[in-house]
Amino acid sequence: MALPLSEPVEHVAEFIVYAMPGFLALHIYRGVYPVKGLSEFLQAAWSVIYGVALAALVRGLDAVYLRNALHSADEGFPRLRFILTLAAAGVFWGFLLAGFNWTRLLLSGRFRFLRFIAPDVQSIWAKVNRSQSTDWAVVFAEDDVIYIGWIKEFTYDPDADDNDFLLSQAKRLNADGSVQYEVDGQGVYLNTRNVKRIEFVKGE
Repeated sequence: MALPLSEPVEHVAEFIVYAMPGFLALHIYRGVYPVKGLSEFLQAAWSVIYGVALAALVRGLDAVYLRNALHSADEGFPRLRFILTLAAAGVFWGFLLAGFNWTRLLLSGRFRFLRFIAPDVQSIWAKVNRSQSTDWAVVFAEDDVIYIGWIKEFTYDPDADDNDFLLSQAKRLNADGSVQYEVDGQGVYLNTRNVKRIEFVKGE
């Protein structure tokens, strides 16, 4: 049974319903693979594009296979079961996009000839650290401290100015490159705001 709504409110609510699956899909994907923040206009536009496509797909499946069990073709405000199916479609599409991106990363990392399918993460920081490189990182901090090790873990928030990382198997170096001492434990926790530059050198 459709909900009784005034005409202007119904139009607004109906727009939200059809944009909802696209909004869910977009934010699930961006939650798994963060990218630089989209403007509010682009977020709304992509939500509508995905939402309209998913709604058309659900309506087609309802008409062909479900014999209008979702009442997707009914006039007036959408039925609850149709709304819930749209939400489920949005969640499914979001995870499908994330899975497709993960597959591209996996295949491009394992097979050199498939590197061209690797998704662009739009960040040198994320691209370097996600690569299969075994290079050591020489970190030059702002306080003139120098460390060498390999970046075991790192954060990537595209909307943040700085990101954290853990330098594992770290050694502190003197200015001439000689080892001052080895760091025991997990390594050295650093933040990019305190780093002048990072040089990557081939591991031995």
